[in-house]
Amino acid sequence: MDETSAAVPGVQQPSARHDLLFTVLALAVLFLMIVPVGMAVFWLGFVRGDSPCVMCWEQRIGMILISLIGLFVLRFGPRPKYIGMAVLIGAWGVFMGFRHTGMHAARDIGQGFSAELLGAHTYTWALFIYWVCVMVMGALLLMVRSEHLEAAPRVLRGIERLAGGAFLVVVAANIVQAFASTGPPPFMGQSDPVRFSFSPRHWNWSLDEWKPVRISLRGRWAVDKPDLATVVGDPAAGPLVNLSPLTVKERRPLKLALDGPPTDLVYDPATDQFLLTTAKGVYLADGALGRVTRYTIIDGGFSVDLGRIAGAAFLDKGAVIAVGENKSYVVVRPNDQASADSNFRYFLESRDRFDEVARSRFGTVRARLLYVMSAAYDAATNAVYTVTVPNNRVKRLVVSRFDRRDLTLSEEFVPSLSTESGLTLAAGRALDELVVTGAAISGGQLFALSAVHGTLLTIDLGGRQVVAAHAIPGLTRPTGMAIKDGDLYIVDDAGMLTVVARPPVRGDRVSAR
Repeated sequence: MDETSAAVPGVQQPSARHDLLFTVLALAVLFLMIVPVGMAVFWLGFVRGDSPCVMCWEQRIGMILISLIGLFVLRFGPRPKYIGMAVLIGAWGVFMGFRHTGMHAARDIGQGFSAELLGAHTYTWALFIYWVCVMVMGALLLMVRSEHLEAAPRVLRGIERLAGGAFLVVVAANIVQAFASTGPPPFMGQSDPVRFSFSPRHWNWSLDEWKPVRISLRGRWAVDKPDLATVVGDPAAGPLVNLSPLTVKERRPLKLALDGPPTDLVYDPATDQFLLTTAKGVYLADGALGRVTRYTIIDGGFSVDLGRIAGAAFLDKGAVIAVGENKSYVVVRPNDQASADSNFRYFLESRDRFDEVARSRFGTVRARLLYVMSAAYDAATNAVYTVTVPNNRVKRLVVSRFDRRDLTLSEEFVPSLSTESGLTLAAGRALDELVVTGAAISGGQLFALSAVHGTLLTIDLGGRQVVAAHAIPGLTRPTGMAIKDGDLYIVDDAGMLTVVARPPVRGDRVSAR
């Protein structure tokens, strides 16, 4: 008998009978190291020049750790601490796979990040592989017998030693790629890595991922929600210089019973009534804003998360649309015979005054990472418009148009200054600074009111240009704006109503909003 087959004290010898548990585990480790991790480093990395991003590295390291735990199980048996560590790492990998895939899954057909294998990009494969790992862990647990838990350390068989050797080779290759593409500590992975190269001239070590970010499951894609608490209303401090002021005709408090601060104000000349919204409420009031005639409180968490209602508009056929900051929307229609029982799931209060017609989300492209705080309806084009507000990540003023027939995106544009307007931007300033909280459409022109710097923009929808701008003095955090009888009715978050003279428009025809 040779030395390799001799009994070793305290070490469990392989049984004569084939042990299915450890065979399956060895094959699983081999597969995990050779196919996803090995192919990623040798074929995609060294041959095709693909470098992992920082999240790809996290996913790859998780697979390596699960394989390492598998080797420990092969040597020492399926001890509970090993199984627990594998499950935790597998759960983390599934989360990272969902997070990475979710960033790209909604792109157009064929679009994505990194290499594509069998129609799916690598981050999608990572999600699938981690899911398989969790399933395999469950299957192995079902195969564990009591003698496995009480057994002494094992002598590894040939296939198990092969799994260990493959692990060492693949880990060594990943160390080489990690050093070349990311560098030693404190350098770390990149969100958009450069193509892999063995030449030091092409290495790009970065510290960008160490920049502090607020705690969010979206990571660096976290976007702050709009907040008017720090708004500066002085028009003189705005990006546009030498603006002429509009005449303030009236300023008075609204004496309406609302469930919170108003977030928008809309007027319908056909019915002589106003529409007001709060964070969750939809209110109809008479033309004098003297009393509420009908209201309801929307259940913003049902089916579609509406978030905080920020804009609204009268649509055709008596329908009303309320748009959330996140560009989700709900369409309701007044109905005196509405069933409170049927509407229980839609509304929190006054369930017998409206019927819900539709609830969904606006999909955008340019405005994808931007919230909105206004909405308007143009009867002439039968379209709903929104205007974005800047945030900590993206500063861009985007006007989006959605066809009323299907409420699907039809157009997006970033308005520019008309050369004929005579408007001038201060040095180093841009329209992107403005925070549009009120919008109304008349005569083919969009009036956009910015709470920041109390500025009213007149945007020609046909030419996609700002053709005029005016200052409105004395405004404090305005949240909505309507057009009535040639005047602008502006409401702020304190419930104060300001009436100013509307600037003239070409043709001076009024369309419902």
